[in-house]
Amino acid sequence: MKKFAKDLKAVARQLNTLAKKTETMAKAFEKKPTSAAPKKKAVRVAKKKAAPKGKALTPTDQVLAIMKRFKKGITVEALRGKSGFNEKQISNIVHRACTKGKMRRVGRGIYSVYDR
Repeated sequence: MKKFAKDLKAVARQLNTLAKKTETMAKAFEKKPTSAAPKKKAVRVAKKKAAPKGKALTPTDQVLAIMKRFKKGITVEALRGKSGFNEKQISNIVHRACTKGKMRRVGRGIYSVYDR
């Protein structure tokens, strides 16, 4: 019973905090002047790295560049995270590069750049 009372007090404190935050936000919203045309915010666009001498990097080249940093190999999941491609794209890239001999399978789900 003591634990239940303690939990109720904690929930009550959290509710009070939320109520105060809501009131503060409502006051701030009321103070803002409304104009006919809202102001547009400046949007920053991330600059992409320049492609080497007029050639655009293909997705396969991008994945191979990432893989070169990992001598013992890299998992497909790690490639997904580092490259930004989805699972299907990575699967296609890996299959195509293995077929062409650009990379090799080290273990289950682990691939490395093929060293000749």
